[in-house]
Amino acid sequence: MKGDYIKINRSLLEWGGWYKDKNTSRLFIHMLLKANWKDGFFLGIEIKRGSFVSSLAKLSEETNLSVREIRTAIKHLESTGEVTSKKYNKFSVFTVNNYCSYQSSDTQSDKQPTSNRQASDKQVTTIEEGKKGRKKEYIDTNVSIKQHSIQSIIDAWNQLEPYGIKMIYRINPGSKRYTSLIALLEQFGEEKVIQAVDKVKQSDFLQGKTDARFSLNFDWFINPNNFVKVLEGKYDERHDKKPATKNNNNFERRHYDMDDLESKLLGR
Repeated sequence: MKGDYIKINRSLLEWGGWYKDKNTSRLFIHMLLKANWKDGFFLGIEIKRGSFVSSLAKLSEETNLSVREIRTAIKHLESTGEVTSKKYNKFSVFTVNNYCSYQSSDTQSDKQPTSNRQASDKQVTTIEEGKKGRKKEYIDTNVSIKQHSIQSIIDAWNQLEPYGIKMIYRINPGSKRYTSLIALLEQFGEEKVIQAVDKVKQSDFLQGKTDARFSLNFDWFINPNNFVKVLEGKYDERHDKKPATKNNNNFERRHYDMDDLESKLLGR
């Protein structure tokens, strides 16, 4: 049925080694299936044929690969020019560079059956059709992307458990922690937050191994001021030692001749 299939060339078997890499080949085929078959728009951004909107967390959920595995597979695909990506604050646009060549005889038309269109509309990469209902579609998709980004960060954070960092199981919408994390995502993006989590893995200080006074927790981590320190590697400034003072008062210590002082006080 039109609109319900893609073509895969047998040349994929000789595809620079990536075909034998199960994670990379799985992600590439998944991207072929997800790519839009015609130009469209998403949140006012033009999404060309062969491109689609998604996120690391969404791709992880759809392929059953971890976020780390997705990130590695994307690097493989980008290194050989199979795929390019462009990051936005709340999502990324992925492009299969030779999509038109792969699907050159695609005869799909705008008159695809209603059942196919309904199946397509369930994807995050839906092409906007008409103006009616756009506002609701934007909101629903935006919420979905936020939820997937939050789950991606939770998954990355929980990998710190072997390093002695307490796990978090969920972040309730509307909670102070949820609001703080959303603000952090909007300011820095999902990639930066996960990069900061990786920095925790590399730091003995953040794991509490070099300073017993410091105990890392998630709420401290997502505080914007602390988060910037983690990104820049300046997190230990919190415990810089204050310079020791010579005396316990504000007077300079002096040496006096006590006999002379007594005489002056008695008026002798």
